[in-house]
Amino acid sequence: MSTTIPTLAGQASDERRIGRGVLLLTVTAAITFFVTGSGMLEGHAVYPSWLNLAVFPGFAGYHAAYGNALLPWLPIPLVLATALNAWLVFRRPTGVPPALLMATLAGQLVVIGVTVAFALPIQAQLATAGRTPAEITALVESLIRINYWREIPGLAVAAGFVVMLRQALRARA
Repeated sequence: MSTTIPTLAGQASDERRIGRGVLLLTVTAAITFFVTGSGMLEGHAVYPSWLNLAVFPGFAGYHAAYGNALLPWLPIPLVLATALNAWLVFRRPTGVPPALLMATLAGQLVVIGVTVAFALPIQAQLATAGRTPAEITALVESLIRINYWREIPGLAVAAGFVVMLRQALRARA
């Protein structure tokens, strides 16, 4: 019967693998927290301000420019955080429950799904010229209501990452 004797090289390799998993978790959590904050700011400060801008004849152009400027600050980081979360499923750090990783991934997919299915069509309508102030107001109010369907899972995902970071820190202690 052969016995495997741990070597210092093997232990160092395991430590690097574990360290990379924790680094991946930390980076993913940081991006997730950023996305959550950006989404909350947009939903609670930007969207309501559009109600005041509905009477502005150039609202559609303003909205289109805003959407393009927003890409690197919300949609791209959301997709990146979701991709990194999926990668974490395969590179799970010690102490992080796989079910929690799957739950946060599912939450991020819900946020993306609601965005694609409901928010983006409204955003496209807002970027189309020729709408009356009343139509713009109705669209913005719909967007504000729909945004809660993104915020609730988004906040749950952020809370899940707090728990995962805590679990990973406990496992390393």
